[in-house]
Amino acid sequence: PPPGPSDTPGWWRLNGISVIRLVTPQGLETAVEGTWPHQRRDNEYIPGVRGVKPAWAFAAILIIPGALAMIGIVAVIIWLDIDAPEGLNLGGALLALGWLLFLIFGLNLFGLGRVLGTLGAFGPIAIGIILLAADGLLIVTLMDVLPSWDVVEESLRRGLEDMLPFLDFEEDQARSLRRVTRN
Repeated sequence: PPPGPSDTPGWWRLNGISVIRLVTPQGLETAVEGTWPHQRRDNEYIPGVRGVKPAWAFAAILIIPGALAMIGIVAVIIWLDIDAPEGLNLGGALLALGWLLFLIFGLNLFGLGRVLGTLGAFGPIAIGIILLAADGLLIVTLMDVLPSWDVVEESLRRGLEDMLPFLDFEEDQARSLRRVTRN
């Protein structure tokens, strides 16, 4: 039988990124707000360190656009059967590094949260800068690999025609074109 999409490494990469993207929001909330409701008070920080919580929120929010851009890039790579661009490799490595640092220090894994806690807001901001660089690389790479809208529209139309052969897309397209030209 011909190879399917699950036979390509890109397919497994897409699934892995999607699963990680699904479980990340709970980790982000735990790192920013605290594990238990009694920890979700702003008075847990001493007055000079009150900027730590917004700094963690800044770092947390930067994980999401990078992950979504990475999912988009991998989907386009699978769809168009092209080689992975360098921006994906470098941006993905920076995103993974920032995400791992965020989880290790934000969730206090292995007791390392206190190490970064001595830096105050500078630690989460440094992680945020790594994530910001990753997001920039991944978004620029996504914009680079995206085909023109005509290619996307034609592909969607052909896919719909294959899935719904009983509909006449040519007639619907002609009808909507007549409507536009009348106005």
